[in-house]
Amino acid sequence: MGGREPRLDERELGKTIEILYNAFQSLEAVGGSLSPYVPTQEYMVEPLLRILHAMAVGRLRARGLERQPIYYEPGCGAGGVASKAAEMGFYTVCLELDEYLAADAARRLRGLLADTVVGDLSVFRPRRVDAVYAYLLPRAVQRLLDTLRGLHAPLLSLDYPAEGDRGSLHAARLEVRSRSVYVYEL
Repeated sequence: MGGREPRLDERELGKTIEILYNAFQSLEAVGGSLSPYVPTQEYMVEPLLRILHAMAVGRLRARGLERQPIYYEPGCGAGGVASKAAEMGFYTVCLELDEYLAADAARRLRGLLADTVVGDLSVFRPRRVDAVYAYLLPRAVQRLLDTLRGLHAPLLSLDYPAEGDRGSLHAARLEVRSRSVYVYEL
């Protein structure tokens, strides 16, 4: 091989990116996935869940309620964050559109106080939640806000604000380990 490094063909790479982008746009146009599956990085899980847990428990106590807080994660993927939430003491509802990822999540959540639901975040609405976490693209975050409006719970969105949010929709923007976390009130 002579020790030569592989050469990157930028035109081919550009064509490949364009094909993938168009494929994703087509999927979205026909009601498919709003966000590709990208798991939350492990180093972010604990700080995010600590914030959500403190918010949920504080809100329950302020209303004089002493019940287990309910954690909801739309687009939960393989259930990595959801399983940690359940281990932390949340009753956990894990929603995933992809049946294979939902099956992985259900296996991971087996034995914990949790449920996995195969469904679309644009239409699935739990009756009650105390904390919501999403690692989704802006359009999906906006649909989630629209679907869950009125549930009176905090939503933390990692990295992405809701579509069209120019600072007027979110209640706060936090920096957690050099990442943006948008806090919404449902």
